[in-house]
Amino acid sequence: MFFTSVIYSQSVSDKAISYLEEGKIDEAKSLLIEQVNKNNTGLKILELLGDIASFEKNWDTAISYYKKLVVANPGKADFNLKYGGALGMKALSVSRLQAVVYIPDIKKYLALAAEQDRSQIESRRALVELYIKLPGFLGGSDEKALMYANQLKNLSPVNAYLAKGFIIKENEDLEDAMVYYKYAFKKYKATGEAAATNSLNYELGKVAAELDLESAYGLQLLDKYTKNYSYKDIYSMEWVYLRKAQIMANLKNKREALQYVNKALTLKADFKEALNEKDRIQDL
Repeated sequence: MFFTSVIYSQSVSDKAISYLEEGKIDEAKSLLIEQVNKNNTGLKILELLGDIASFEKNWDTAISYYKKLVVANPGKADFNLKYGGALGMKALSVSRLQAVVYIPDIKKYLALAAEQDRSQIESRRALVELYIKLPGFLGGSDEKALMYANQLKNLSPVNAYLAKGFIIKENEDLEDAMVYYKYAFKKYKATGEAAATNSLNYELGKVAAELDLESAYGLQLLDKYTKNYSYKDIYSMEWVYLRKAQIMANLKNKREALQYVNKALTLKADFKEALNEKDRIQDL
């Protein structure tokens, strides 16, 4: 009976994954929730529900599913990463005062993930940002951020350059930061598909937009991100349109910049960053 249940859970998960890969998010969610309602709470079913909640930016729901995973299997790096990451996104969605309560667990689970999987890139990138963004009295530390950035060197040179560029930029040395960002673009171009991930497509597109660097290549990478966009991706499409608008504004193409920023606002009418960018574009 146990093995029959396991095999059935796998078949349900496989069907849900097929739905997700086809972009049928609601169908996948309905199928998985139906199983939970039948007390079929296999770990893959819970993980997929957490992934869907993360895709939909429903952080409370994602946290609840991922917490069940880390309780069931505390030694699995991916579960700790997803739980720590969801806690981090929740912290970003509330006030600074409310966010404080999440910080110890964010550190704990991201660090666990990095320790359990010495090849895991995502937890190290997240820890770099966490330790740089946190003020000192809450445990922020340039030293720890650099430690995790240095660990990325042999895992992913592109991520290492981006992490170091971020650290230096946040310390307000844009000129030196640009050196690392340029290395990141150069390395990504050189390694091609071997280093390609969809998150890197977006992140380099973001750098291109924010720092007026490699504009044409940045647009190309944002197009790749859009083409490969799926439930696994954390950066939603309104952000992609915003980055394209910023690049077009940098190129003084006001018409296309407005088109892209309006697309972002169509997806999210109260998108503060896009509203601010639209004001900037209209002043060109």
